[in-house]
Amino acid sequence: MSFNRDFSFHPWQVNELNFPREGEPIQRLKFLLRYAILAPSIHNTQPWRFSVAEDRILVFSDQLKWVEVADADQRELHISIGCALENLIISAEHFGYGHQVHYFPRTTDGKQFTELILTPGGGPSSLRSRDLFDAILVRRTNRERYEARAVSEEDERRLQACFIEEGVTLYMTSEPEIRREADALVGRADAIQFSDPAFREELAYWMGRGVFGTPWLFARLSQMAASYLDLGKYVAKKESDLLMGAPVLAVICSEENDRESQVRVGQAFERMALTAAALGIGIQPMSQLLQVPDTKAELAQLIGCANSFPQQSFRLGYAGAEKEHTPRRRLVETLVYDKKNPGP
Repeated sequence: MSFNRDFSFHPWQVNELNFPREGEPIQRLKFLLRYAILAPSIHNTQPWRFSVAEDRILVFSDQLKWVEVADADQRELHISIGCALENLIISAEHFGYGHQVHYFPRTTDGKQFTELILTPGGGPSSLRSRDLFDAILVRRTNRERYEARAVSEEDERRLQACFIEEGVTLYMTSEPEIRREADALVGRADAIQFSDPAFREELAYWMGRGVFGTPWLFARLSQMAASYLDLGKYVAKKESDLLMGAPVLAVICSEENDRESQVRVGQAFERMALTAAALGIGIQPMSQLLQVPDTKAELAQLIGCANSFPQQSFRLGYAGAEKEHTPRRRLVETLVYDKKNPGP
């Protein structure tokens, strides 16, 4: 059995010793993309494209990877872009680059992208330590049951310290009553989504493409199940059990709800996810809570962020490491080619 041919890049192919220090500037920057594409994304669709010049990398959204039903407003698409951008910055600092980020600069052709300008002579900042760089290769979305023990105050402090973006905050709670109410919202959100044939069809499409890392035959069977069976009650119960079995419910909120804010949320989320990986803490997004408008509004009221915008919800807790990494698109397929960027 083999994965879909579009997903053939694996993290074990990345070795920092292969960084082309004596190579051309553009080749060194392209090497950084090997770390960027290991970022998490909605349905593991990896909705990013990159254009590389001698001193900068442009990060575009790949509209062909847009999950249109589940992510109608492209919130999660842009959070995914932010995760990839953060991996780029962490690896750039590790390999000795200073950087500036320009979010969605105005252009004459109307194209939208985030621009990362890189200059030699930089180094790791206090925010992006060697531990975070190392964690890029080991971070996984952990879908297993977590340990019941509480997350320590010190580890919570370290997770909170990842949030430096102005107007972006992390809410965490271990209160059983709040988690029970959130658990009920998860069940409702799952039921609403799986009652929608368009949602089931979209989910089946992405499952069939092997984005979750399942072998081809199992992916096809899953695709058929998602298309033709009513899985809502089963999924809701499984997600409910997982949420109540995790010691912490967490939500990232932002004061604004524009594209730049969503990308910055993605950056903060990825720093936190990498920090969590280094601490042995598992993270799993509970995206359905925010994909359904009614449950999104109720969750905002529940956690007290009715005057801001919930952007990412997830559970976290101590957990054993996931052994398998979901597959990645080939690096060459993420590149935008033009006269200044002729090839890998």
